[in-house]
Amino acid sequence: MGTLLLALGAALVVGAGALVASCLGLRSTIGLLLGVYLLASAEVVSVSLALSLVDAFTRTWLLFAFAAWFAVACLLWTRRGRPRPPLVVIGPAREALRDRAVAVLAALAVLTHAYALVVALTVPQSLPDTMLYHLPRAALWKQQHAVAYVPNAPDERIDVFPPAAEIEASVSMILSRGDRYVALVQVLALVASCLAIAGIARRLGLSRSGAAFGALAFATFTVVVLQAPTALNDLVVASFLVGCAYFAMGSSRAELALAALALGLAVGTKGTAAFAIPTLALFAFASQPRRRWWSIAGLGAVGIVLGSFWFAVNLVEVGHLTGGVVVDRGVNPLGERVWRSVADLLELSNGENTALLASPLWGLAAFAVALVVAALLWRRSRTGAGVAVLIGAIAFLVTPMIVTWVRVAARVVAHAANAVGLDVAGPAGRLPTGFVESPMHSSYGLAFVTLLLGAGTLVVADVVRRRLPVAALVALVGVPLTLLVTALVLAYDPQRMRYVVFAVALAAAVFGIGLRVRALAWAAVAATAFSLAVSVAYFIP
Repeated sequence: MGTLLLALGAALVVGAGALVASCLGLRSTIGLLLGVYLLASAEVVSVSLALSLVDAFTRTWLLFAFAAWFAVACLLWTRRGRPRPPLVVIGPAREALRDRAVAVLAALAVLTHAYALVVALTVPQSLPDTMLYHLPRAALWKQQHAVAYVPNAPDERIDVFPPAAEIEASVSMILSRGDRYVALVQVLALVASCLAIAGIARRLGLSRSGAAFGALAFATFTVVVLQAPTALNDLVVASFLVGCAYFAMGSSRAELALAALALGLAVGTKGTAAFAIPTLALFAFASQPRRRWWSIAGLGAVGIVLGSFWFAVNLVEVGHLTGGVVVDRGVNPLGERVWRSVADLLELSNGENTALLASPLWGLAAFAVALVVAALLWRRSRTGAGVAVLIGAIAFLVTPMIVTWVRVAARVVAHAANAVGLDVAGPAGRLPTGFVESPMHSSYGLAFVTLLLGAGTLVVADVVRRRLPVAALVALVGVPLTLLVTALVLAYDPQRMRYVVFAVALAAAVFGIGLRVRALAWAAVAATAFSLAVSVAYFIP
């Protein structure tokens, strides 16, 4: 019964979102689907907060409010002449999958996330943060019939952190009378993120195959895969931010309004959305002519103000915008924080240190050889020299990764053997930070680094030759920029990589250019298969 009521509530919310989105004049399938996602999310959050004012955050009142809003959406849709939504899926999908690299990557993504979905629906949540505050706050709101401060909360994060993702989880708990479906919030956020990535890629001028390649690559990055079946909220934040980036590229008032709505939802989900605002602003400005910059800035300010509602609640409750939470900047120098963050991002760190086996020194020989080859090829072909340097740069970083991944693979084999009853001793020592079983410590994997270097080089060349807009370069630069902002504000922690997931998603929008160099595309697919086999096999939910 609970599952049926949850399905009914979801149908009412999604149906209302689809009807309203159809009235906005969105011209593309991706735009329509993202509009439905944002409008549905906004409805769930706003209805829950409104009902909480009178302690009516209950199953009966939620269903009544969803049904009432659906009726209003039907009336609006009818009065607007019953506009038909621009849904075209099969043709573009077939065109994208004609590329074999895209088809193989799609198969890997589907198989991986089918497994992740099974995990999400059948395995109880067990991560420390989900058990300490993500799920407790959702359950306590259900108990007190209001999204509000909880008296004598055992963890301050239950009260002070922005609540949007946990509101959606709490609604699923109220309607289904259980926590089985709480991870679907992140699963749906991943789908929305991939749609937005593909849409941004198309607007930047990439082919359908290239757009699909970038979106599928993002879906298979390590931390993304491991976060999907959890009740965390980093993918939810990324989905709203990358949706904002997509609509910020538009020209209609409806699209810009949806961009502001998406930004407000992101800010209302997690404070780490602030780290992405510089990158998001630069991307929006680079995507629009100068005459629209003030409008973009104004709508961005509106979105931030709307999304800051919980900071106002904190101010009322405890007299402090952040609820008294103090940001830990640490004692390490900025340079060290930046270096350790870069090492984590590029899979070069080994636990809490940068030991020799995990350092770039193992790639120096390959890089030196590449420079010599480039010098020899320079006289014959500048293209050949560029390819040689690119291969050397990739080897510079991939070589130490292979060393650490060999260690991880040995641990996976030992873990699997012990799981079936064989007594096999695994290699001693701590697993590298990016390869532990926690989705909070992981980075993005071998394929991400390969594409960041390889596709990034192609993007720079095309922007210089004016084959791609400057916004494509901004999407790429957003990764180090967001990493720098995070290092400036926070102390180093190996868990920080999940805070740059939006920047990685934005960069993934241009990764499809790698299909132009078949060796690069297939190298990324092979790295994806290897990374998924190891990370998913060792992942213990």
